[in-house]
Amino acid sequence: MAKTERNRPGRPRLAAPRRETVLAIKGSAEWKSWLDGFSSHCRLGLSDTIEQSLVHYAEKRGYPDPPKR
Repeated sequence: MAKTERNRPGRPRLAAPRRETVLAIKGSAEWKSWLDGFSSHCRLGLSDTIEQSLVHYAEKRGYPDPPKR
């Protein structure tokens, strides 16, 4: 007998639209180490560090705030 529904481990799927990869950056090992150090200094993860940096840069350039990620 086949089950029509099976229990899957992990988080349940949300009704919200699926998020997608927006950015991938390649760099040297030294640059990655620098970015990791900066993220640790800010006590943030890499994606939050990059997001906050972009928001700050956009503000300095007079560009509107981004929508919620």
